[in-house]
Amino acid sequence: MADLRRPTPNPSNAPVSPGYLPFAGALDLPAYTCDNCGYWQRHFEPPASCPMCLDARHVVPQKGWRFWSEREAQARFPCHWEELEPGIWRFWNDPVSGIGPSAYLIQTPAGNMGFEACPVFSEAALKHIAALGGMQVLSSSHPHAYGALVQLQDRFDPELCLPAADFIWSAALQVSWPYDDFLEPLPGLELHRTAGHFDGHAVLFDRSRKILFCGDALKFELDPNDFRRAETISAHKAFVRGVPLTTNELRRYRDVFAQLDFTQTWTPFEPAANCGRAEVLALIDGMLATRPHAAPVRLDSLRR
Repeated sequence: MADLRRPTPNPSNAPVSPGYLPFAGALDLPAYTCDNCGYWQRHFEPPASCPMCLDARHVVPQKGWRFWSEREAQARFPCHWEELEPGIWRFWNDPVSGIGPSAYLIQTPAGNMGFEACPVFSEAALKHIAALGGMQVLSSSHPHAYGALVQLQDRFDPELCLPAADFIWSAALQVSWPYDDFLEPLPGLELHRTAGHFDGHAVLFDRSRKILFCGDALKFELDPNDFRRAETISAHKAFVRGVPLTTNELRRYRDVFAQLDFTQTWTPFEPAANCGRAEVLALIDGMLATRPHAAPVRLDSLRR
């Protein structure tokens, strides 16, 4: 079977097949990561600016941009990993600049799926992923959590599944499996587009484990003594700016979350084990009952 993600020769100018990528050389350019937000770009030299920092959901660095090559980022930002629950691995950088999301590797009988990416993967971390069976599928909730997807794609060549609505942000990547509102790339792992925070913002639902990887649809404040226990929950159009979601965006969130039977809710920063569908719907219903807001709400108040 032909590899649909790699260029194939087309010397006769025959009709172009899905596997023919005439501009695949763009993916051979070196990649650079922004010190302020962690967004990766491919360029022939360090970029002059970062489109993610210029977006209204983020902030421009107060002292100008700095960009790191892959090797420079690996040297500056140590990578760590742990198995949070059986078959689910978390990868993160500490210390790190930028926003510092975590990456998750989810093992299933049908193959491994990566969701989100940390700012940079060390060589040891990449070898550990290889030892776990590599990565057959890769995706992310939205561009704030893309992190070093570039490294994962370059090393493991997985199917890259991203919503078509966020295609404009994927210039450093080769999207092999775009989708609209729903995709089940491996049995039991469901991608659902929520929109809202980004037009293509999506969540990943692990049916067997009842875990919702919610991207930035939700935000938690954690117990200082237990990073698996959330104390507050909130939702935002732009977290850094404190901008609320609109009423219609909240309604779409509710429509998606209501159909998913989850008991845990993990963001790229907070793997909250004590928040499930009931609390999330109670938050949204409360927000829909008044004007939209971005204020944290105590989880215990949603259980009364």
